[in-house]
Amino acid sequence: MRTFYLIALLLCVSCKQGDTEWIDRTKHQGLFRINATDKFEIYSTQSEPEQLENTIGNIESAKKYFDKIFDEDLKFAVLFIDNKNWDNYAFAPPPGMPQAYYEGNMVLGLGKSIMAQRHEKALKNASITELDSLKKYYGSEINLDLFFRDALSIHELGHLYQSYHTGRNSQRKWLDELFGNLCQVAATKNFEDQGTYQRMDAYQEYVIRNKPWGEIKFTTLDQFEKEYFEIFKQGRNYGWYQSKFYTKAKRLYALYGDSILIQFLDFQIKINADDIDKIEDKKLYDMMLEEFGIETMEILEWKYDS
Repeated sequence: MRTFYLIALLLCVSCKQGDTEWIDRTKHQGLFRINATDKFEIYSTQSEPEQLENTIGNIESAKKYFDKIFDEDLKFAVLFIDNKNWDNYAFAPPPGMPQAYYEGNMVLGLGKSIMAQRHEKALKNASITELDSLKKYYGSEINLDLFFRDALSIHELGHLYQSYHTGRNSQRKWLDELFGNLCQVAATKNFEDQGTYQRMDAYQEYVIRNKPWGEIKFTTLDQFEKEYFEIFKQGRNYGWYQSKFYTKAKRLYALYGDSILIQFLDFQIKINADDIDKIEDKKLYDMMLEEFGIETMEILEWKYDS
């Protein structure tokens, strides 16, 4: 009997270690550990970072929601990185572009990010009506870090819940990004305070209405797969794709609610590229049609192939 309890104890310890060991701690070197919550780990390039309370609160609320619907208690770390140190910790510029590493780390901007500055500068072309609409949610001095850090951190957290199960590889980047958008919509819709959802949606819808993309090179899902990092680095083209995924995510969540997130995560795990070979487009479509049904597939139809 004593041997049985010893084995059980060792198994429990192994499980707990596995939960935390997936976090890549080499990413934390040179950073300050910030004790602002017991829900996840926080690191920063500054010893006493300011104005992070809302971001941390949003991530806490999102974690509570995701843990509940995914039956999880995900361990992860959030890295708040200032502009000058961004390239040392993030995998791509510009500073403030939120990013999730596969191994348990999320990288967010600190202070006034260059990402937010660029997009605030672009607002000079907005009409008075559009600016007044945004100021309703962002205040008279529009601060888009409230979007790129406070809101999009939830999108990146959704990616971590997937990569915890599926690892570095995936069948389709566009499915990953659709899932991230589903996560940000669903979580913020379930916050007690709807301010984050309203800010997020106001800016997303402003961008969708005003189409600030200029000339874009890539439009197809096949290009999104083959040229993902090039599209990501281009920024505007990446934003164009994300606006399409966001619109589809809103429609899916409005139709199915929380169940669509659970279904999507289970499907991503089932088709994990680490476990099975690359699935051809036709076969993947047929698998998704069987899994999600025709109504979902009609929403996911991609009309930008030229």
